[in-house]
Amino acid sequence: MMKRFALLAICAMAVLAGCQQKGKSEGQTSGTVATDSLGEVTDTVPKPIFLIKRMSFFEMNYWTDVEEPSKEQLDEEYYKECYASWSQQEAFRRRARQYTHLISGDSDVPIAFFDEVLKDPDGNTPSIGQLHGREEIPSLCARYKLVNPSDADDEALGIVAVTDSYLQTRRRLTVKIGPSNDESLLPLPDSIVTRLEQRYGMKASRSYWMNTIDDRYIQGCLQFEGEYKDAPKTESYKRSLALEVIVDGSEIYACEVLGYYESETSFGWNVDDEGEYIPNCIECAFEGPNGLELCYTRSAVESFTVGMAYVRDGKYVLDQFDMYQYMIDEEIPVWKADFAKMKELYRGAAAKEDKDVELTKWAHCYIDSSNEWIWLRDSLDQRGAFFIRKDGQFRLVALETPQLKPKEMNRNYNVYYLCLSSPEDGMTVRTQVFAFKDGEQIEEFSALKVNGIFTECQMNGKSISPAEGKAYIDKLPEREDITAYFSNIEGGDYF
Repeated sequence: MMKRFALLAICAMAVLAGCQQKGKSEGQTSGTVATDSLGEVTDTVPKPIFLIKRMSFFEMNYWTDVEEPSKEQLDEEYYKECYASWSQQEAFRRRARQYTHLISGDSDVPIAFFDEVLKDPDGNTPSIGQLHGREEIPSLCARYKLVNPSDADDEALGIVAVTDSYLQTRRRLTVKIGPSNDESLLPLPDSIVTRLEQRYGMKASRSYWMNTIDDRYIQGCLQFEGEYKDAPKTESYKRSLALEVIVDGSEIYACEVLGYYESETSFGWNVDDEGEYIPNCIECAFEGPNGLELCYTRSAVESFTVGMAYVRDGKYVLDQFDMYQYMIDEEIPVWKADFAKMKELYRGAAAKEDKDVELTKWAHCYIDSSNEWIWLRDSLDQRGAFFIRKDGQFRLVALETPQLKPKEMNRNYNVYYLCLSSPEDGMTVRTQVFAFKDGEQIEEFSALKVNGIFTECQMNGKSISPAEGKAYIDKLPEREDITAYFSNIEGGDYF
């Protein structure tokens, strides 16, 4: 059974000024690298971007609306943040067609920009800053496709896209996974761990040698025990500390990543990380005009972060581009055109006196575990209809009327039933049963009982005896209320 989790999409660029990731090497103070936008670095060459694979294309997800922020509608400080974020996005949009290389490891696959998704099928702005498991849910984004469709079979297909100018001004570096035993990556060398413990005056609880870059650099991470007491004092809560680490010969560069700390058993950096820092993954590495440039991702339970890491002026700095939120167990959207189609099917099947009934609310429901069920009802909960959507097509399964009210049943979570029936205490009792197994309807049963006696029974369109009908009903599982949370079809309140 699927449940919707409302997860907040965070635009990391808009809050970059408050980021607590700072770089420092031995003998150096914290600092940040000079960058001026997502689309450019100080040498004017557009930075890499990160693409998300969706069906037969790739998305560059936007992190703010494409409309320019209004100075009249926002206070000055928030306007500056929003305008800076929007400007960075516009810098990319102006250069979208320049990104023609999808790279990973030694591979370089040609790609081409082909459009933007600026509206969903209802004409509204699509979701912003979210990663959806459902292909049917649109995101505000630019879209790219492979120049050669056969490249889709390349198992090494990457997610980093770059321009010709970026490749022409950089040297690609090899990235090899760090040494490991049969179960996991090995820790950083003892000498490195010891020096970092001495530098911070803390005890390391774990470390990982993540990658070796260009047979020269060690890239890894280290996590300390306990509270980081030298964390900024402006915070109203305590901090834990992990380090992203680059080692170049005798030089150790560390970027601080602050988490939360409540006690020895309650601390972490991300939701559900169980107190273990999740390190960055290096997707690609380059030697640029100003030194080492790393394209990194970081995949936590509910978020996916992308950005660039640099060693500059003796400092290791993470330049976070975006933090996207994973959307968990989402329903497939139902658009205005879908509602129009379902209402058309309802009117075609409803009794003459019900054809003008307006179905005003809807809900996903879960009659069986294999199909997508949609339940439409009128405002009085007297009339409605049950639909199954499969491969983009809608099928009307059953009609709800004032005399036929719905229940659900299941037999050992193997066979599932939708049952509609009139009250058992009436003189005339009608019953309809629709049975499903492995996503397919296997039975459609109907019966009429008058004064407690079965008079008419059918199974899959063929008449059966009253005794057979009674035996079928007697063997059905217990009927249960259907769980459904209704929304107004026109949007707005939940019922």
